[in-house]
Amino acid sequence: MKDRPDDFNYRWLLNIAYMTKGEYPEKVPQKWLIPQLLASDSISFPEFKETGNIRGLDHIGLAGGSILEDFDNDNDLDLIASSWGADDQLQYFENDGRGYFSNKTKEANLIGIKGGLNIIHADYNNDGHFDVFVLRGAWLGSNGKVPNSLLKNNGDGTFTDITISANIYSEHPTQTASWGDYNNDGWVDLFIGNESGGEEINYSELYHNNGDGTFTEKAEVLNLDLLGFIKGVVWGDIDNDGDQDLYISLLGQPNFLMINGGIDKEWKFTNKASIAGVEEPISSFPAWFFDFDNDGWLDIWVSGYDNSSGHVAMSYLGMDNQGEKPRLFKNNRDGTFKNVTIKSNMNYPLLTMGSNYGDLNNDGYLDIYAGTGDPDYRSVQPNRMFLNIEGKYFQDVTFHGRFGNIQKGHGVSFGDIDNDGDQDIHAVMGGAYEGNVYQNSLYENPGNWNNPWIGIKLVGTQTNWAAIGSKIIIETIEKEVIHRTISSGEALEGTLLENS
Repeated sequence: MKDRPDDFNYRWLLNIAYMTKGEYPEKVPQKWLIPQLLASDSISFPEFKETGNIRGLDHIGLAGGSILEDFDNDNDLDLIASSWGADDQLQYFENDGRGYFSNKTKEANLIGIKGGLNIIHADYNNDGHFDVFVLRGAWLGSNGKVPNSLLKNNGDGTFTDITISANIYSEHPTQTASWGDYNNDGWVDLFIGNESGGEEINYSELYHNNGDGTFTEKAEVLNLDLLGFIKGVVWGDIDNDGDQDLYISLLGQPNFLMINGGIDKEWKFTNKASIAGVEEPISSFPAWFFDFDNDGWLDIWVSGYDNSSGHVAMSYLGMDNQGEKPRLFKNNRDGTFKNVTIKSNMNYPLLTMGSNYGDLNNDGYLDIYAGTGDPDYRSVQPNRMFLNIEGKYFQDVTFHGRFGNIQKGHGVSFGDIDNDGDQDIHAVMGGAYEGNVYQNSLYENPGNWNNPWIGIKLVGTQTNWAAIGSKIIIETIEKEVIHRTISSGEALEGTLLENS
């Protein structure tokens, strides 16, 4: 610091070092102190205790995905987690009904299913059991041309790899995909966002569900054969016209908003991102549609990504910085969006690689958890939690709730693991580099929010059993309206296909 007093990366690491020793902030030299790394007395928010070791979910691994879902249909949430190392075993944990988990990977016939930076789920064959798709090869360029895996849930506690027989085998580097029924035929289709850059050309893929257990690749026919270093994809009906549109985030180029032309245009898609005003940030990562203000129209959250701890330090000090910030786009209901990032108190560099949303305090508004997974060992930022205040702005409760683990945040899942009426959070904390392993975390919701709750599981009676793309509207006795949309998740986001 004496040689480089204006280096905010060093200043940040100095403060973290003192914190690690238990000497922050008292012993940090005043001229280099970053005083904002403590919980503010002006905010009242309870601690979420980390109970992964108690609940049986403190598995150790590298970066990977996380899904909380009822895979065995016994009315409690189980967990599947991945670790992206080529020899890292996929893990399945079964819930005992009280929120305690046992590793049932062997019993589930998953031994040998390895790797996967991300995992997503849906019921692709409408048999009433959730299936899993494992995504591989991200960041590895030509070395990442390895197959993904479609794991069929057999309904008896086991899974079978049916990638080849389902005709969904391909070899392109990817970490992001999303299930959605683009043509409203009742069978969920799969969009995969692949990584292209330099001499590496890997078009995105759209696998049309044939309804007989097989898929047909139709990206080119539907104008979805896109190129870019794709990091996030998500389906949603942004114009409330009854069909699914697609948002795609990229590193190093403008994002895409692919509007579905519907049956009149043979379900072909057109990029409207520029007109809609949602091309930023240029360096993007996870993204999703959600209705943050409960007005019945899907909004967009897309994370920004850079790899500078110095930008984070400057942000905490209230200084202007060039770090890539997320964007929160409010739906204007006319095909365009308004950037409300600053107004909503989200204008911070977060270095987000994995994230998700849920309702921590049962107030009907969706909160945001951002996992800061930058691979560099020198990049040590707390994962961040933002509480939605009545759809008007977000309040940083990272330190109040003790969510600020400085390990590498990746896959994130919200779900009520113990059926006590509030959502808990599971997060994969391993890093990207071999050796940067860490135990995964479970943040247990303390409850006592004095807000009522309801859990709703939508089931398709004939098709689309998981009800992906469906909307829920609830009106309270106080005439407040809550809107939810069933989504399958995208980049390191294990979205629960049930709402509470």
